[in-house]
Amino acid sequence: MIAERFYLFTLLIDGIHKCIHKIKIDVAPEFGVKSVHIFWIYELHAHPEGLTAAELAAKSKISRSLVSREIEMLLREGYVQMPETGHGKRKNYNARITLTEKGEQLARSISEEGMEVQGRVAAGISAEELAAFYDTLQKIYHNFRLVADERDCTDHLVKLTDSEVGKT
Repeated sequence: MIAERFYLFTLLIDGIHKCIHKIKIDVAPEFGVKSVHIFWIYELHAHPEGLTAAELAAKSKISRSLVSREIEMLLREGYVQMPETGHGKRKNYNARITLTEKGEQLARSISEEGMEVQGRVAAGISAEELAAFYDTLQKIYHNFRLVADERDCTDHLVKLTDSEVGKT
């Protein structure tokens, strides 16, 4: 029974993730950006002091090099700004990226769309049920992170042990 519950949980989470991805892919062109930009615009809106490319990468769990490449489009389109060095070049990882007024307008539009979707998916669910769900989901996420971190550590230890065995 527990295995079946885990299987169902995995299917549901994967299905939700795919639905969110589809919504982002469908709505991004309406905003004139790529789906990967939507989260960054939202994060930059939530951090008016700005975020570095490294911070955006960490928050979105993607590589810093991808953020650096993709942020260029947002710079060209005037959604974000980044200070330049004395040589007319931008600092990639340490410079704070902030939204321009055009970016703020985009962030408000993205937020409105997100609130509309949030309202639709929460239909028929009470505020108490949602609060309990998010509380439980945060705990599950925390526990999954612990398991994943343990596996990373264990995999690393196994590799060290295997390489040490090869030396003897």
